[in-house]
Amino acid sequence: MKIRLLSTILLSGSLFASAQTRMIADINPNGDSYPMWLTGYYGNRVLFFADNGTNGSELMAYDTSAKLIYDLNPGLASSVSWYNNKKMIVHGKNVYFPADNGNTGTELFMWNGVDTVAPTLVAEIYPGNSGSDINEMYVMGDRLYFGAYNNINGNELWSYNLTDGYTQRLTDLMPGNSSSAPSNLIAFKDKLYFSATGSTTGTELYAYNPVSNTTTLVADIYAGINGSGPQGMTVINGKLYFTAYTPSFGRELYSFDGTNLMRHTNVDNSSGDGIMAVNYGDVQLMWYKNKIYFAGNDGTSGYQLWQFNPINGVASKVYDINPSGSSSPQYFNYYAGKMFFSADDGTSGVELWSYDGSTTPKMVADIDPNQSSYPVNFLTWGTKMYFNAYNSATGTELYQLADSAALTVKNIRFDAQVKVFPNPTAGTTTIQISSNNDLQLGYVVTDMTGRVIVRSDVKTYVAGTNNVTVDMTNMAAGIYQYRLFDAAGVMMSSGNIQKQ
Repeated sequence: MKIRLLSTILLSGSLFASAQTRMIADINPNGDSYPMWLTGYYGNRVLFFADNGTNGSELMAYDTSAKLIYDLNPGLASSVSWYNNKKMIVHGKNVYFPADNGNTGTELFMWNGVDTVAPTLVAEIYPGNSGSDINEMYVMGDRLYFGAYNNINGNELWSYNLTDGYTQRLTDLMPGNSSSAPSNLIAFKDKLYFSATGSTTGTELYAYNPVSNTTTLVADIYAGINGSGPQGMTVINGKLYFTAYTPSFGRELYSFDGTNLMRHTNVDNSSGDGIMAVNYGDVQLMWYKNKIYFAGNDGTSGYQLWQFNPINGVASKVYDINPSGSSSPQYFNYYAGKMFFSADDGTSGVELWSYDGSTTPKMVADIDPNQSSYPVNFLTWGTKMYFNAYNSATGTELYQLADSAALTVKNIRFDAQVKVFPNPTAGTTTIQISSNNDLQLGYVVTDMTGRVIVRSDVKTYVAGTNNVTVDMTNMAAGIYQYRLFDAAGVMMSSGNIQKQ
């Protein structure tokens, strides 16, 4: 039986005057609930899987409290297992995830967002109770891409058409039932790039062209069958950045512009790994304030916070968070104008840290003063950041960070300008969106308690200037917040509107 604290754990302290970190749900009072695959849904809702101690790890939601949505695999059995490379995908109002209902093994399920409606099996790749072990899903165009296994082809790349449900296998890079195990999926220049194992290449960088339905080897970085193991794929300023390993340089930073491959770093000036490898599904590279951040090792100070400047091509150490060994910063996440991550300073264990791009990195909260809290599964949603963390009194549960700087914030991936006028307003106000590209956006206006006042589903805004009129005539005087979100439900921009 866990020892109960006061109603919640509150960790505001002197470390961050504007931020509060607190446990918002003790889902399993008698053990660890292990919240995972945290995913933003419409409004203020966060979806995730967790074990409440009665139903196993099942689909849950949090808005003002945690709620079990459905016990897909009845009883104590869990419908999912802890693997960060699986997660969930929101497309429109539907949520897709790999799960096991106790009869199918792990296959592709969909939930339509209605609490009273059970998730449905939409694709069974490997019939029977063994399951295809679907992992790392990614949406590009009208298709959901993922890796899946059957006993004839092994684990290969598959797609599910989000319009008509047509499911097909796209690759067989390893003949027979051997597996190419595609991972690190990302869209770049109208193709799907990923790492996979070929029979003669080892694990290297591949690309799938949905127009020609063909898969090609992009680069054999470590020539031969050993493979360079590309990971950390992220698209920045028209280039695909990632890390890869060679015997000569270890794991370092590379980029591909669609034609040319370039290695950018040799952090330790030898054959050791200059950049820390991560598990599938974890964030390895973080684009923040025009630099790429990562855990780097110069061969003498262990893994610390490093940055790479694409303008001058220089990689440099930001700070020795742990002067006596590796601090291993990882799970990078952008929130409230800052970069958040987990790190070990050698004294407090692995805890929550932040960096603003100029001052010294700071520990945000020592969630477990006695040992590491291992914060992970970061999600920025609305004006808050969610994650799971461990405390010896409560186990691994759901946490939330609220920073006042997030009340007006723009997603770094949102290539548009937003203006609100008149603001303050006594009646109607206009949210003006200006972009050089077509955008798919919806919006929601809430009061400061999070109650939804006005909302619009996602629609297409053509390139140029678009005006969205919001009628606030009948709203009480006070401060309201607007949020723009994309077709996947991810917040792109937010700000305040004052009603007089």
